[in-house]
Amino acid sequence: MLLLVAFFAVLGTVFAFHAHIPWPVQVLLLTYLGGLWMALGHELLHGHPTRWRWLNSSIGSIPLSLWIPFFSYKWSHIRHHRCDLTDPVADPESGYVSPAQWQRYGSVRRTVLVVVRTAAGRLTVGVPRGMVLFTVNEVRSLRREPRLLLAWAAHLALAVPLAWWLFVVVGVSPWTYVFGFVLGGSACTQLRSFVEHRAVAEGTRSAVVKAGPVMSLLYMNLNLHHTHHADPDLAWYRIPQRHRELGSDAIAAAGAGLYEGGYLQVLRMYFWKPFGEPVHPLTGTVD
Repeated sequence: MLLLVAFFAVLGTVFAFHAHIPWPVQVLLLTYLGGLWMALGHELLHGHPTRWRWLNSSIGSIPLSLWIPFFSYKWSHIRHHRCDLTDPVADPESGYVSPAQWQRYGSVRRTVLVVVRTAAGRLTVGVPRGMVLFTVNEVRSLRREPRLLLAWAAHLALAVPLAWWLFVVVGVSPWTYVFGFVLGGSACTQLRSFVEHRAVAEGTRSAVVKAGPVMSLLYMNLNLHHTHHADPDLAWYRIPQRHRELGSDAIAAAGAGLYEGGYLQVLRMYFWKPFGEPVHPLTGTVD
């Protein structure tokens, strides 16, 4: 709860004094806060920081990111935890496609899939692409999952007045906010999720990326991803201790990967080089 209060206090301060904060500093602050808000949303959907789900959901439904309804994200993420990780058919957060899908795609789409498996591509093209794909998938899912319509209606009913208040009343630059909090924050999340799952035949499919206090706070310890999937309802501040108890470093090293050098190591390894192939390598488990 303390982190949530601190987040809104800092964000409110940035809004209140935006006219006196240099533009580059604003963008950096909003980028970090945007990434932290995505992590807080993840914490809220997993039942924290309060014991009341309705209160957690109410806080998470504040549409600061503007583009993603909280409940749409919540339902999708819960499916991710319940499915065969990385399966391109069942896992809504899979970074892979099935062999059948690959065969259907043309050269342009195949090229894009390869590009976004590099860190450079994921942090640029991958950010708006992820937003578009999520929204398109939501529209396609409306017929079989009508509750999404209610989620989007509630989201828009809150997002429109929030945007008006922020950009018209408070006077925050829409371009600065979108570039920093929305796109920059999403890029932070894209970096975190870049290598967190890998399709391997043996061992865990959830990786571990070691990080210092700044990045660990930004991701609320989700960089210790094997531990999160081993105990998904654990509060973020309890993850490091549980991580040590489980021996998650060794488990991840024998499976999806252990990145001792943190996100700098990830960027060095995969900035231009693809993080594996787009087609799911375990062809016997997918369509």
